[in-house]
Amino acid sequence: MDEELQIVDVWSDNLEDAFERIRDVLEQYPYVSIDTEFPGIVAKPTSYQDDYNYQTVKCNVDLLKLIQLGLTFADADGKTPNGVSTWQFNFKFDLQRDMYAYDSIELLKQSGIDFDKHQRKGIDVAHFGELIIASGLVMNEDVVWVSFHGSYDFAYVLKLLTCSSLPTNQSDFFELLHDFFPSLYDIKFLLDERSIKLSGRSSLQRISEHLDIKRIGPQHQAGSDSLVTCRTFFKLMQRYFENKLDDEKYQGVIYGLGKTTAQLHGDGKSDGLYNTPTYPMTVPYANGSAGVKWGSDLQHHVQTTLNPGIVNANLHPTSGAVILNSSVASPLGGDVPSPMGGGVLPGSTAIVNSGALGSMNGINFYDAPHFSNQ
Repeated sequence: MDEELQIVDVWSDNLEDAFERIRDVLEQYPYVSIDTEFPGIVAKPTSYQDDYNYQTVKCNVDLLKLIQLGLTFADADGKTPNGVSTWQFNFKFDLQRDMYAYDSIELLKQSGIDFDKHQRKGIDVAHFGELIIASGLVMNEDVVWVSFHGSYDFAYVLKLLTCSSLPTNQSDFFELLHDFFPSLYDIKFLLDERSIKLSGRSSLQRISEHLDIKRIGPQHQAGSDSLVTCRTFFKLMQRYFENKLDDEKYQGVIYGLGKTTAQLHGDGKSDGLYNTPTYPMTVPYANGSAGVKWGSDLQHHVQTTLNPGIVNANLHPTSGAVILNSSVASPLGGDVPSPMGGGVLPGSTAIVNSGALGSMNGINFYDAPHFSNQ
């Protein structure tokens, strides 16, 4: 029953206790639903290519840090453990030093995320990586992972597990993904493949409402969203799949990546999911100027307004990287070591603090809205 379900917040001081409890429940409850909260989307590739969607995920995940990870446990019938069913892991994040999109952080603050506490008591990602590998959660064929449009969810966790950037190639990403997560399903792909429209609803929140699923905990926090993901999966299994999935067809597929790429972006021009904002953003030094386009259903997240502006570029006197200066208000936060008003990232990639438009090394940086579960 709802009142028996609890979402436990995990910080650095109770991290090991949380994994001890997870090891106890995993054998009986091997279905793990995942959700993440992260600092928005700040970059995109400068040119369209076959793995455009993956490269978009990669450049953002490589640049940014994970804020929250929610894991909910259930058995094959969708029954969750009595007492605690969901663990919400809160990672170290410093608004003074770490990069983020402003709108993202504001929405997460409104959802109740305490960034002061994340700075003081947040989990060290390296320690978390050691514990999750030792727990048996990953690299275990008996554990079934469930996500809703999980490209960013799994990408952030892979970065955390490997303590490195994501693979350069999409094929290598999927190989690594399947090493750590041998069995996974993406609800978004299940719905799309079966052409289940649910009265036009496509976001996690709206689908769960359509299925009369009651939310526990605040929306836009990873623990609550992972619990909703869990309940949505089993309700859909019962109602539309007769509690049985064709693994050859559905297992290991992430919506929008790999063979489903065309379903998300098509040819990058117009497919109903990919819309041009009212004011295209000028992008100098990036294969000419281009208008940045946004998918209205890019993840299980919805978007806020795009704020365009003009960027000037200068060479950094020491590194030779491009430094970007924008006419728009600052959309990004974090340290800005450059005297020119921009920050030079590893690999001579440049990003601006007072504005977010421009490019370097095949990546555009821009004022990006937060993706939030709605």
